[in-house]
Amino acid sequence: MKSSRVAVLAFAGMLLTSLSVYSFTPPGGLPSSNEPTIGAEVAEDDTTTEKTTDATTQTELAHFTAGSTVMIEGRMGHPKILKNPRGETFLMLEARANASDRAKASPQVNLSIVIDRSGSMKGTRLRNAVNAAIGAVERLHDGDMVSVVTFDTRTEVVVPAVVIGPSTRGSVVSSISGITLGGDTCISCGIETAMAEMSRASEGRISRMIVLSDGDANHGLKDVPGFRSLAQRARDRAIGISTVGVDVDYNEKILSAIAVESNGRHYFVENDSALARVFEGEAEALTQAVASGAEVDIDLAPGVELDRVFDRSFRRNGSRITVPLGTFSGGDVKTVLVKLRVPSDANGELPVASIDMHYKDLVKNEDGRCNGKLGVEVVDTNGSDLDAVVAGRVNRSETAAALEEANRLFEQGKVAEARRRISAREQSLRDSAARAKTSAPAPRAADVAFDFDQQLAVVQRAEAGFAQAPAVAEPAAGPFATPPPPAAAPVEARQARKAVRANQEAATNMGF
Repeated sequence: MKSSRVAVLAFAGMLLTSLSVYSFTPPGGLPSSNEPTIGAEVAEDDTTTEKTTDATTQTELAHFTAGSTVMIEGRMGHPKILKNPRGETFLMLEARANASDRAKASPQVNLSIVIDRSGSMKGTRLRNAVNAAIGAVERLHDGDMVSVVTFDTRTEVVVPAVVIGPSTRGSVVSSISGITLGGDTCISCGIETAMAEMSRASEGRISRMIVLSDGDANHGLKDVPGFRSLAQRARDRAIGISTVGVDVDYNEKILSAIAVESNGRHYFVENDSALARVFEGEAEALTQAVASGAEVDIDLAPGVELDRVFDRSFRRNGSRITVPLGTFSGGDVKTVLVKLRVPSDANGELPVASIDMHYKDLVKNEDGRCNGKLGVEVVDTNGSDLDAVVAGRVNRSETAAALEEANRLFEQGKVAEARRRISAREQSLRDSAARAKTSAPAPRAADVAFDFDQQLAVVQRAEAGFAQAPAVAEPAAGPFATPPPPAAAPVEARQARKAVRANQEAATNMGF
């Protein structure tokens, strides 16, 4: 048995009991800024446009807030940059939907449920998946549209796209109840077929696909890049895909890639009895959506160069970066983090970017739009430390990367290196937290402390799990060899796979 299989015995329990830690935003979203208004930027639009454009509160050059149904807050990582040929900094956007808002009329939903019916889904697994799908359908309102697809080596359209109503709801439930087992696993086949069914819906519906699998992709697409491309196609059709991995033998890299690229979420469900909660929660969130089709355009000023967009898919056209944010339910918070290089070889104020977020406002039943501008001040002395709120988000990306890297080291049998990686992340978090907590603006101090404290709790438990790993000699096979598990896998091997998948779920959703 590889040492990597044994190393995470203690680590697994920690991860599974701390999944809630990875949701870094308090319930209901982050509070609005109460910083004093220094100036206001007035949109230069005609009267017609003003009806669908929210005013901007420009509190300072490096910070703005704007919006109503969906608020957006923009922050520069370093408000003051020392004069030099090229300065690196971050731009962070935080979009949050008002937790108390409700749409005037329930938005019409286009939901497709895609279920793995391969042989490994036998027993309670398939039965609970069927019950979860029925529960999701029961959450839909009359007038919503649903389709259900199953896959093994091939696909079957169990429920063709149909509008839910008194005359159809019973037959939909009956068809789902009749799902039976099949053979191997073609995840991409199921997604492709579901996308075709969803295309039958009229425009204006909020589209979401839920994909459940308990195995690896052994037919159709099999590689992560291929699935990223497929998910991007779905996203371009305004379809978000939430993925659900059941038990410990599914491919967490594939399912998390699908979720990230399509603006969905990824769930690890160890016990199939919890499937109903995930399915019903996804359906409920759709029926309570307050905004859809959200996108943010970031227009970089002349001379500003893009280094990296963290944790999210994006499009680029010259100096414009477009980041899709998808659908917002009440209380949802989504972030965008960008690393930039700005020309800082001249003194004074320097424009960095113009921000424009647009979406369908389901509360006001109109097009929503809000915008603002961000810049920095180039100075000869006393440059700024990293903004405390931005520091929390930067560290979140770095914590996610550390968790994923620890997974890779585990899979290679490099337990000591994985332990050192987690230990280094903890020390870095402590150093960053000490600086951020003392410099955080008063209205956001509690949020900054919460963010860092939760990250530290996760990393500390991870480090404790690694430290308890017993020393076991490597098998004769090379460190990258992964022999198939025996018919009755040892507890240690199962715990290792469980920990890796819980880790991947956390890292995937941390970018929100």
